[in-house]
Amino acid sequence: MISDEDFASVCELVYEELVNSAPFDTGNLALNAITLNMPSSNKGAVYVNRQIAPYMPYTNEPWLSPWWRGAKNPNEAWWNTACENAIKNIADLLGGELKKL
Repeated sequence: MISDEDFASVCELVYEELVNSAPFDTGNLALNAITLNMPSSNKGAVYVNRQIAPYMPYTNEPWLSPWWRGAKNPNEAWWNTACENAIKNIADLLGGELKKL
């Protein structure tokens, strides 16, 4: 079982990784939409408020529209990479080990 203190540290770690990794044009996504909600010492959620940044999924996906004339999204997969980094950092924090299945 994880302590309340470690649980809070894990939630904060994930939040910080996402905020620090988010594309930063206007700052809206990183500074306003990525949210950490901890209603109790053993419940937490890190999420993107889609009412604040409804465009968030498009920051992570390949650009397919002809509008982009074949250009690659410079932020493509940022969310995936941030989550992978957070998982590694959680394992380090808790003294765990990651194994590929």
